[in-house]
Parts: sequence; structure tokens; C-alpha cells
Amino acid sequence: MKFQVRYGIVLFLILLCAGGVVFYLASSGEDIPALGDKTEDNGVVTEEKPEEILPFICPFDGIRLKEMPFRPVAVTIDNLTAARPQSGLRAADLIYEIPAEGGITRFLALYFHGQADKIGPIRSARPYFVRLAQEWHGVYIHAGESPQAQIYFKNEDVDHINEMFNPQGFWRDKTRKAPHNLYSSSENLWQETVKRGWDEKVDITGFSFLSEGEVLKGEEADQVIINYPFEQVVFKKDSLSGQYQRFLGNKPHIDKETGEQLTAANIIVQETKVRVLDNEGRLEIELAGEGRAWLFSGGKAVEGRWIKNGEERTQYIDADGNEFCLKPGQTWIEIVSKSNKVEY
Repeated sequence: MKFQVRYGIVLFLILLCAGGVVFYLASSGEDIPALGDKTEDNGVVTEEKPEEILPFICPFDGIRLKEMPFRPVAVTIDNLTAARPQSGLRAADLIYEIPAEGGITRFLALYFHGQADKIGPIRSARPYFVRLAQEWHGVYIHAGESPQAQIYFKNEDVDHINEMFNPQGFWRDKTRKAPHNLYSSSENLWQETVKRGWDEKVDITGFSFLSEGEVLKGEEADQVIINYPFEQVVFKKDSLSGQYQRFLGNKPHIDKETGEQLTAANIIVQETKVRVLDNEGRLEIELAGEGRAWLFSGGKAVEGRWIKNGEERTQYIDADGNEFCLKPGQTWIEIVSKSNKVEY
């Protein structure tokens, strides 16, 4: 009996002390630890901070950013066999693949917030590369130019850096043979841009993007095959990542610096008129007007049209006139002639 009385007195004192602590915390405005709160060793409650929502969205790939860069640089990149694997393509925000002479293609890679320590091999200008760079207010980067591009530069006001006359910021990789061995970096190219006073902030109207959890509706398209004259380009959807993995024929297309396969969150195919200009096989590619277009994203396909009027950016719209909505991530725009068969 005495034991029970003593036990009851002790329990009463414990509850009284606990109540006093709760009363003190409540009256002092301190937070009372709740069940499940994380505490440190000294008993201080540590609150989990809500995930920060970054205020800006990249107009090219839909990725949220802490701050918006000033303007992109647009680099012509080689795609001959001797130039592979290329460096820096995985870091680009947007990539165009465009026919060049002889049935080959070249890339125009745009870097806005994407950064690469090595970009290339860098090759020469064509008028249609320059026009695409201008659509996005980009500083155009190249090494040499076709006769047609030379005339274009004389007639147009273009912010461009030609390595042949401005070698600062570029280097040659001695493990490869010229002309497939010229490189630069994001940092170098931006430094050269700043030197010329071209680092003004530009207003870019970008693509439309799907919201989180939203999926594209369309036909099934787990594989996309583009039959360029020189080579077949294949994109295959990866079931784990949902990205399209890029192949050249049946071989994975690899980034030299990372050793990883190139991928695309979205593929836009833009069909247009292409004609040969001279005995060297140089091309004229029609980028104004309108034509057929396809969007491939998340294993789905949507057919529509591309439209470009004047200086406006090219619009890609579906059958109802709504702009293509892209999945956030890197987009490849494949420009093809009407004779290049596209299968999916």
C-alpha cells in the first residue's frame, strides 16, 4: 500500500512538471514539439524547409532557373564520321539537325543556361544556320563560311564570331585531324561575347511546356526513324527514363566527354523545301512560310504544322492551331526535305 502511495505521488509530480513546461512554452510563444518533429541532440526543433520554387523558366527546355541568363550562343557543330563522337551536345538547351552538302547533316547547338567545358568540333557557317541563331537572338559561332553565308553577313547585321579571324577562346585537339578538331567552351564563348559588348539581356519567347504530371496525347511512337540521305537517325524511347535515346543507324550516338548516349525529351520534325545551289552541293533551305511538322514526346506523336512569318520565331502547332506543348528537357529539331522519309 505504501508503495502504491509513493508511486502515485511520483507520477503526480512528473505530470505537474510536464504541465509546467507546456504552460511556459505556450505563454512564451515557443513552438511545442509535436510527435514526428525532427529534433537535434539539444532538443531544439528543426523545421523542414519547403522546397524552393525557382522563379524563372528556361524558354528552350522548360527547366526552372534561379536567374535568367542574358542571351544564348549558337554553335555550328560537325557531324561527319571523323567528327564523332562530338563534345558538349548533352549540355545544349536546344539542338537543330540540318542537312548540309553531300547528304550529311550538321548541328546548331544553343547554349543558354547549359554549360559545357568542351564544345565541338566547330564548323563553318551557312545562311540557314545564321537565320536560326537570329530567331533566338543568339550570338552565332562558326569557323569559316560558305560563299552564300559570306554575302549574308555583308547584308545583315549579325552578332557572330568567326574563329578564322578571331581565334581567341578556341583551340585545336591534336588527337584529331583538321578540320574536325576545333573546340571552345561555354565560358570562353561568353567571355568573347562580353568583349564585344554583345552581352545585353534579350527577351526570348520560348516554347510551351507540359505541367508536372501532364502527358501528351497522340499516336503511339516509341521509335522515330529519320532517313537522311547520308545516314539513318533513330530515336528509341527508353522505358525507364521516358527519354528518346539517339542512334546513328544501329549504333548509340555518344557524347565524347561524358561517354553517355545522347537523348531527347522531345523531337520536332520540320519538313521543308531543300534545293541544291552550286556544284559543291551547297543547299538552300526554306525556313519561312509553313509546312508539315511532327512532335514526338513521351512515346506519343502529334502531327501539325510549322509557321514562320517575318522576323517572328517559328511556331509549331497541332491540327487545332494550338502550339505544341513540350516535356521539360532537351529538344531536338530535325529539319528534313520532303524526300526524307520519317517513320514511327
